[in-house]
Amino acid sequence: MTTPTRRGRLLLVEDDASLRTVFRTELTRMGWDVVPHGSGDGVIAQVQRHEPDVVLLDLHLPGKPGIEVLGQIVAHDRDLPVIVCTGHGTVSLAVQAMQAGAFDFLTKPVELDVLEQAAQRAGEHGRLRRENDRLRLATAHAEVGAPVAAPTSQAARRLDGQIARIAAAEQPVLVTGESGSGKELVARRLHAASPRHRQPFVVVHCGAIPRQLVESELFGHVRGAFTGADQKRPGLFEAADGGTLFLDEVGELPLDVQPALLRAVQFGEIRPVGSDSVRQVSVRIVAATHRDLRERVQQGAFREDLFYRLAVLELHVPPLRERPEDVGPLAEAFLQREARRAGRELRFEPAALARLAAHPWPGNVRELENAIVRLGVLADGPLVRASDVDDLAFGSARPAAASATLPTLDLGELERLAIQAAMQRCDGNKTKAAQTLGIALKTLYNKLNAAAGEPPPTG
Repeated sequence: MTTPTRRGRLLLVEDDASLRTVFRTELTRMGWDVVPHGSGDGVIAQVQRHEPDVVLLDLHLPGKPGIEVLGQIVAHDRDLPVIVCTGHGTVSLAVQAMQAGAFDFLTKPVELDVLEQAAQRAGEHGRLRRENDRLRLATAHAEVGAPVAAPTSQAARRLDGQIARIAAAEQPVLVTGESGSGKELVARRLHAASPRHRQPFVVVHCGAIPRQLVESELFGHVRGAFTGADQKRPGLFEAADGGTLFLDEVGELPLDVQPALLRAVQFGEIRPVGSDSVRQVSVRIVAATHRDLRERVQQGAFREDLFYRLAVLELHVPPLRERPEDVGPLAEAFLQREARRAGRELRFEPAALARLAAHPWPGNVRELENAIVRLGVLADGPLVRASDVDDLAFGSARPAAASATLPTLDLGELERLAIQAAMQRCDGNKTKAAQTLGIALKTLYNKLNAAAGEPPPTG
């Protein structure tokens, strides 16, 4: 019996149990991995949990109405195609569904070949949109000078998808995460992938500006506004006009400056210090903080209305210790960047990558990047060895709490991660991957077979 080509994952939202069974059986036969759901409630949770490629949605559902669910799905993920399938099809309902963002509209009873064609078209459409997003993000990586590393962990892939979805939006974005996790890189990628990418990207380190100069730095001042203001000076909002303003560590802003920032974010209006006139600017705001701003609001240190204005869209950058699968690809990307800078060949031996993956990285991506720079400079030859990693002597900096949260990885798992990183870097080319790892091609085949549960070749 011929195995059907795998089409992807399909979320089936249908309240009729018998029809749900028929659809599930036929769609599975067509090659879809079907996730059934019988209500309008909890659909977004199912989308987040299963990350489907296509949604087949009935409009008449218990719980939330299907048309409302459709709007929620489109708002959550504009790249996820939704096929509406209803037994109450009218022209006006079809128009309403398509205007709400449906990819296709089918009426029951539906012919199975029509359903198959619609699902296949939707899956291909979603795949192409995700590929376009991936290419746009890769371009954004290159524009900000970041090494391109294919995300391995689910958390990193989800973050990439979120960046791709909201890059073109104009609403403010709040990026949260620990120090060194890459919040500024996320902001730069948002800018580089946005329609504003040819305009300025201006960084404001809110915690580094002297308290008495914050308002002048942000909004500028006129001549004579204060002692020493001997000439007019534009602020950073004006410098970013047409582009993106990145407010790094926004939680450190003094409370008395926050009302003026609120007006600038909400209405695009700024008033230079000492001026009687208001100026209009067009700026997309991306703010970042390692603090809990909700807690700062409760403490009275941050305005609640400003928080909600900045957090229209939120992105969280997970710490590196929660995604050890990403250490290998990131380390490889950083090392190849150093190799290009130095004009020499550099590669890791598997044990070196295993050592790196075992470290909890309390300083996150910044600490990893600095470690790879040191390894690239200090390596005696083209091969970075485990002993070179041990010589970094970063073990004493490992906090007990971070070590406690590190997932337990045995040597076999660490070796698997190293091989996986090399295969990704070499686009599946086993010969190149073996060279990168510094092992024989036969050894690589044996390890791949072992990982797949196949016996090693004999003879």
